[in-house]
Amino acid sequence: MTDPPSDGYSLLFDVFVLGQRVRHLMAIGLADAPLRSEEYAVYSVVFEEEAVTPTAMAATLSMPLTTVADYVRLMESRGHVRRIANPRDRRSYLLVLTASGRKAHRDTNRAFERVHAAFSSAIPGGERAVRRELAKLLSAAEHASLELADART
Repeated sequence: MTDPPSDGYSLLFDVFVLGQRVRHLMAIGLADAPLRSEEYAVYSVVFEEEAVTPTAMAATLSMPLTTVADYVRLMESRGHVRRIANPRDRRSYLLVLTASGRKAHRDTNRAFERVHAAFSSAIPGGERAVRRELAKLLSAAEHASLELADART
């Protein structure tokens, strides 16, 4: 693969292409894993948080709540997640991984770690510097989204 041409294309185009390449990298790296890359990301939020509301998952993943709900239904149909009462708000619930959900996450994590190591080692200057710049891009995208949303109302 070649780098996208910088003339005539925008930074947003380059970010789009990056997303496509990462999606391809993850598809190759997780081809034999129990979870697809998008599923692994969703499971990882539940794994890391240990117990989490769908609303908090949506915020962490920058996904619409309806999309998170689709993933929750999938996870429940597989027996990978269960709902427990939220002690802070009895009207809502928390999600926790079941033993089979933790196993699917752990088995996928083995493949993910190989992908992550290959990707990280290919980054000139190392991952830390890129993560700092990525944080700036994420903040800029959020700021621009809020600005455009405000302009529409």
